[in-house]
Amino acid sequence: MKTSGIIVVTIVCCLVLGGLIIGWSVYQRSDISEKLGHVRDLTDDNFEKEVVEASKSKPILVDFYADWCMPCKMLDPSLKELAQEFKGRAVIGKLNTDKNLIARRFGIQRIPAVFIIRNQEIKDVFYGVVSTDRMRKALREFGA
Repeated sequence: MKTSGIIVVTIVCCLVLGGLIIGWSVYQRSDISEKLGHVRDLTDDNFEKEVVEASKSKPILVDFYADWCMPCKMLDPSLKELAQEFKGRAVIGKLNTDKNLIARRFGIQRIPAVFIIRNQEIKDVFYGVVSTDRMRKALREFGA
């Protein structure tokens, strides 16, 4: 009887712990989305539509980043601010270089790398932590 009780308690503990881990993962993902506001998540699958095609009508700011990159994370508040400020006039997006091969097409060798794309052309490039004002100026220069 004692052995079966221990097994039941162990199973219940594992289920509770698993539920907590899954819940925390979902919470963290939604927290990231909320922190980034209107910043779009760019991927290999949506890059053509969200960046290349959209650049015909407005400037696109693409932040090439990685989850492990601390300077990349330092750009998040600036990107959120720009996304709110230029809502409807520009697209602000992030592309994870570890998960998307499109970064190779752009020859990304260091991050963060911020590209301004307009009319299907790279108009400006910034490396490292860039000021919000510098990115704002570039977006305005190319039509935002």
